[in-house]
Amino acid sequence: MHSANFYPEGSSRCLLVSLNFTKDHLVISNEDNEVLHTIFKRELIVASKLASTNREVSIPDVGQLVIPSSNEIDELIYPTNKLQWAAKLESSYKAIIISLILMPFSLFLIFKYGIPYAAQQFATIIPDSAVELASTHTLHAMDSSVLKPSKLSQNEQEAFRTQWEEQLNQLRLNSNAYSLQFRDSETLGANAFAFPNGSIVVTDQFMDLIEENPSLLHAVLLHEIGHVEQHHSMRLISQTLFSSLVIDYFFADVSGLIDIFAGVSTTLVQNQFSSQLEWEADNFALQTMKSANISTEAFALALEKLAQTSPEQSKMDKWLQTHPLLRERIANARK
Repeated sequence: MHSANFYPEGSSRCLLVSLNFTKDHLVISNEDNEVLHTIFKRELIVASKLASTNREVSIPDVGQLVIPSSNEIDELIYPTNKLQWAAKLESSYKAIIISLILMPFSLFLIFKYGIPYAAQQFATIIPDSAVELASTHTLHAMDSSVLKPSKLSQNEQEAFRTQWEEQLNQLRLNSNAYSLQFRDSETLGANAFAFPNGSIVVTDQFMDLIEENPSLLHAVLLHEIGHVEQHHSMRLISQTLFSSLVIDYFFADVSGLIDIFAGVSTTLVQNQFSSQLEWEADNFALQTMKSANISTEAFALALEKLAQTSPEQSKMDKWLQTHPLLRERIANARK
């Protein structure tokens, strides 16, 4: 006879029971030795064993048994011809050493290739309605917080829009797919950014920085179009989600130091992925300009203007910033 805890199906009760194994049956009795159930052993669903943890046995339409582990119990509930992979691996020093080697390598492959590929595929199937909703709400939230109406006159704004539409037509890009908007923002400073639906916002501070030079403006806007055309916002959101899921899957059962590691790892992964997207947007702008026989010097000059407002960057910034080093981007534009 063996004791166990029995959880009847459909009840929150826990009963102390006795188990009697015969050749083909399992007999479950209560503390008064009254037989509660007689089950064919072939009907038992036994969870994989792991070291000396309690053994769990599910009985369809009856309930679940939790049995203290012992060699005798293992011989009774586990078929002799059934390989218990978890138990074998957990007790194998060779398997532990191999897993310690394979784990970092597997994580590297997942973060380096798996997650970016999955994010790229996922971003392309997001419905346009969801993209439009996310873009509209985000811009509305920014208008209510860090953005203010532009100080440029309506005539000035329309003039820049007209020039931009002419440039898009020259480049054979769909001008109807993009919306150029101007905002004032002391918080964001000299900046330009695109939303997934094709709305591109340029700050007054950026216009001041480039001295309202249309060529420099168009070069930067092409960079922003690169983000839109290659679904970068949706890819970044997808990548962040997938990275968090992977880290939680591998490390969610460990707290403290692993929480710190996971936070730092996620930040570094996101920043490196963001840098990759910036390079893609840069190269989209440069290739588009070259294909139309437009000098890429305007893009380099725009980046130099931005560099004047940024602190000196070190090699460590490659890991801690979401954008590549400006000097590298400038050199790339002038290749």
